[in-house]
Amino acid sequence: MPGFMPPFSSKSIPWAIAGGPTALPPGDLHLWLADRDVWTNHPLDSVLSAEELARTSRYRHAVDRDRARTGRGLLRQLLGSYLGMSPADVAIDTGEFGKPRLAGDASDMTIAFNASGSAHLAVFGFARGTAVGVDIEAFAATPGAPGKALPSPRDIRSMATRFAADEAALIHGLSDADAAAAFLRLWTCKEACLKCRGTGLQTPLDEIRIELLDDTRACGRLGSERFAIRTFSPVAGATAAVAMAGDSMPEPRCWTLAP
Repeated sequence: MPGFMPPFSSKSIPWAIAGGPTALPPGDLHLWLADRDVWTNHPLDSVLSAEELARTSRYRHAVDRDRARTGRGLLRQLLGSYLGMSPADVAIDTGEFGKPRLAGDASDMTIAFNASGSAHLAVFGFARGTAVGVDIEAFAATPGAPGKALPSPRDIRSMATRFAADEAALIHGLSDADAAAAFLRLWTCKEACLKCRGTGLQTPLDEIRIELLDDTRACGRLGSERFAIRTFSPVAGATAAVAMAGDSMPEPRCWTLAP
């Protein structure tokens, strides 16, 4: 792993505001960002399946339930736009470890997708014929701002012990601020790779090794498997990553989804 790089470059990937997609050509990688709280006045419960409603009803706090339902509704809305069908009619299945996928179509041009939510934010990734994984972690940029509280430096260094030894050593050798940035970048890279693979955290975090290449690019290795990764900060306080299997990925096209 090279020396510590800046955690991300928010200017490297422009995020235009759009109302929804029209097409997903083969070879494209599309990313969508949404503020789930902004969508609370646009109820999406009607597009969810009975299973999705039941699953999200288990959240203890109403805000978490509403955000989960909004995120799933937005995923259906985006898929419906790509597929040219009603969001409620999109058939979503799950893999062995729970990764969502389109049901019933196993062709090479099947739309692969993935989603991640943290606090008020959600990010969605879409490609054709190639698996994709995304992860986002949102923290309050300033006191009182939306997002979770950033873990303490002590907790960050403790959590880093779940990483590979050289990754943990890198984090332990940095200042508190740089250690937090490096930890979040490595964490989101690992999660994105494992979600792309379809195993999620069933695979221990120290088995997926991350090499930071520059301030936006990284690569992941798990045995003989390789992943191309981009990291970014779409808004203040958020760190995110997208991963695809192999050694390269297309330049992501990125939008913020507006009601």
